[in-house]
Amino acid sequence: MTFKLTCLTAVIALATVPLSAAETIPLRDVIRLAMENNNSYKTSIEAVEESRFKVRESWGMLWPSLSTDVSYTRQGADAGFNANIDGRYDIKFVNGQITVNPGVFYNTLQASRNAHIIAENNVRKVKGDTVVRAIQSYYRLLLAREGAAMREESIRALEENLKTVTIGYNKGIFSRLDYLRAQVAFANEKTQLINAENDALSAMADLNIQIGNDIFVRLDPDPGAMQLRPEDLSALPSDTEGERRLLVVMIGEALRHRPEVIQIKKTKEMREDIAAAAEAIYLWPSFFVSGSYGTSKTVSSASSSAPPPGPGEPGYDPIQYQFYQMMSGVQESFAPSGWNNSWSITAGASYRWGALSPLDSSHARGKQSRSAARQTEFQMDDFIKSVKLEIQRGYLKLKAASISIASQQGNVTTAEESLKVAVTQFRNGIIDNTKLIEANVQLITARTLYIQSLYDFQVARAELNRAIGVDYFPVR
Repeated sequence: MTFKLTCLTAVIALATVPLSAAETIPLRDVIRLAMENNNSYKTSIEAVEESRFKVRESWGMLWPSLSTDVSYTRQGADAGFNANIDGRYDIKFVNGQITVNPGVFYNTLQASRNAHIIAENNVRKVKGDTVVRAIQSYYRLLLAREGAAMREESIRALEENLKTVTIGYNKGIFSRLDYLRAQVAFANEKTQLINAENDALSAMADLNIQIGNDIFVRLDPDPGAMQLRPEDLSALPSDTEGERRLLVVMIGEALRHRPEVIQIKKTKEMREDIAAAAEAIYLWPSFFVSGSYGTSKTVSSASSSAPPPGPGEPGYDPIQYQFYQMMSGVQESFAPSGWNNSWSITAGASYRWGALSPLDSSHARGKQSRSAARQTEFQMDDFIKSVKLEIQRGYLKLKAASISIASQQGNVTTAEESLKVAVTQFRNGIIDNTKLIEANVQLITARTLYIQSLYDFQVARAELNRAIGVDYFPVR
């Protein structure tokens, strides 16, 4: 019960949040904010950083493994040379080792570089998608606002018409049919107005989400963004041959600049590099260098027998004494007293001749990568076909929108004049209420088609820019 009350309170509080003051926002600011608040774009940026460190990781194959080692060994023996040694201290100040297969290193580095280029072009792809969505949402809000404004204007006209018809019906001037038609037209338009206002609110919420705002923040797009310059419409060719040449140019630009094209090419190269790295295991030897510098100390055990008498001492035996001296010298050579510095360097090469066998896993890895590289050729072929269709459809949409704009500009003026004439004739009793309502509907239809064609034109330009991979049609 408490949870339900909490949810209900939250919903009521959310519904009563007042809209902020209106904020006029240009299209360029919307695009910038959409980029700053798009998580997919941020993720792609982080992926570029990740791939950059992958390249650094590949270079790290040339960096030796360096360490410092400290150890103590305790030992014991009943007889032999080791019986005289109790333990040993070892300190390796520098202990280094490096092993490099030239083929593995080079091809791994090239694969990581290609992966980095793929990540960079994914940023371009996500950016292009974000720009198109921002433009679509921006013009959708303008379109919805214009639609709601037209409905408001229409409902005022129909309300005035209903008042006139009601007065005339009460005086016997208009029939009951005229009166009912006026009521129905007014009621229908109220519903249309509610739908148009809801569309505008939905479009505003969508745009707010994209630019990182709360859905209730009121936004006022720049109305001038809908307006077109004469050169925008005249830029398109008017003949079939000119259209064909333009399409060929746009397709050529797309095949040079589309991030997906570059990604597919680099994916193929990366997979070939991975295959070459796997094959390098049996095509190249691995070279290694290791070395160390340190000090050590041997802990000698206490002797259980006293040294023999020396010269001039009672019981002196020359042979026994010389043997003792010789053994002490040998022990000092193999287990010197005190700390003794030492160093070593080893260089060489090893060849995994066992990897020549087709059963070795390196062969399978190389074949897998070669097969994956060949698959990208089919992907490229399919993508080129899809680019051609995408550009042609985008151009046809742009062309249809430009033709519609040119025709609807004059049509709106004609419909406005027609409504004025209909109002005058209706007031003079020349036409009935039906003709007046029809004239109002025609004006709404003409304005809607004109605004829709402006929306289609601007969105088609943005979609073509994405399809080509560059801003072929500049965004104002």
